[in-house]
Amino acid sequence: MQNKIYGVVGCGWLGLPMAKKWIQEQKTVHGTTTSMDKIKNLETAGIIAHVLDSEKTNKPAKWLSELDYILLNIPPSSLKEEYGNFMMKIVKQLKPTAKIIFISSTSVYANNNEEVTEESELEGTRRNSAYLIKAEQMLQDFAKDRLTIIRFAGLVGGDRNPAKYMQGRTISGGNEPVNIIHQEDCMGIIDCIIDNSIWGEIFNGSAAVHPTKKEYYTFAAKKLNIEPPAFDDKNKDYKIIDASKITEKFGYEFKYKDPFDFPG
Repeated sequence: MQNKIYGVVGCGWLGLPMAKKWIQEQKTVHGTTTSMDKIKNLETAGIIAHVLDSEKTNKPAKWLSELDYILLNIPPSSLKEEYGNFMMKIVKQLKPTAKIIFISSTSVYANNNEEVTEESELEGTRRNSAYLIKAEQMLQDFAKDRLTIIRFAGLVGGDRNPAKYMQGRTISGGNEPVNIIHQEDCMGIIDCIIDNSIWGEIFNGSAAVHPTKKEYYTFAAKKLNIEPPAFDDKNKDYKIIDASKITEKFGYEFKYKDPFDFPG
């Protein structure tokens, strides 16, 4: 059987370790960065590296047409209103059989003070969420059952520990539940989707246990031996992410169901 070719658009916190894992599994992996300065880092990892410029994406890129799987993994923060159009410029260059995983965020859900599933109401009023919702819809209309969307909660692991950025600060909503997921489970869900040919689906990605902000970030700060943040106890609107669908329907077992078990 011919080896499948993988592509990672956005070789950052999640995309780079995902690409490296696939390289270790003897897969051919193309990856993108936004500047020539970062090309060497990707090539050193064994990735076939490309600079992807949002202003030049209309130009045909032969490597895109060769991919069997593509991971779309760049945030909308820099592209804003053009984010969905940028995603479409990429996927329109794929071959008709290519499968697509789009990384979205649980920020697309409204804070309705309840548990939310993949069927819950979307709300595009928070930062970047409107751009993500629009991109999801555009990709679904175009790719249909060749696309699966993953909405990840707050990202933890690797070099990302949110307690580092909260040291000495006062955090609002200390009694809010935390929705977070470890990097290893982000990668595990992506592999589960590809390995089991799960297409035309939407999944949430979050640890099953939801401690309060005060509980978790105090714990995480103590593990790092840094000063924990202070918290106010004002009640704020919240949501609790239910990510059980991928386990119940497709058997994915989260490596870290409880944030208190996250390594690091």
